[in-house]
Amino acid sequence: MSTLESSKKRGDSVESAVIDADPALEFVGDSVATWHDARTTECLDPSYERPFLGVPLVERDTEVEIKGACETRSAGVSRQRSGAWYIKRQAHERLLEAGGVYLLAVYGPRPDTPILRSVIVPASILDEHLDGRWYEVDADRSETEVAQLTWTVLIDRERVPGPAEVSR
Repeated sequence: MSTLESSKKRGDSVESAVIDADPALEFVGDSVATWHDARTTECLDPSYERPFLGVPLVERDTEVEIKGACETRSAGVSRQRSGAWYIKRQAHERLLEAGGVYLLAVYGPRPDTPILRSVIVPASILDEHLDGRWYEVDADRSETEVAQLTWTVLIDRERVPGPAEVSR
């Protein structure tokens, strides 16, 4: 399996876990929209497990793009570093225009991708964090510009339990 295929599979797993855990989120398939994964079916309030950054609530019928970052990723033979969210510029611009939000999740490095912590942030606020991070990618991909944002920029490391601490 290629890296791109396994990244897509993990992304789908994160999306499913997040949507399944929150009855206020409704899945939106790629045949409907490729720039967001879900829509709110009712007003969302923040919680300790899923705080909001820069907004007190999320209204019903808001587009939600779900992004996952692995808690850690390899940085060489014996080193690891925090994972990052991978944001596609065209999709980000559409979400920004729609007044949508990101649900950014940190997941554990296991095949079942347990969600360790998540945060909701409006696309307009995330846009400020992405400024200066955009770079071009190969032309044979669906996107031409992307940005990566390490999860520790928005979530305190102390608020993310280790995968062994997550109850099943």
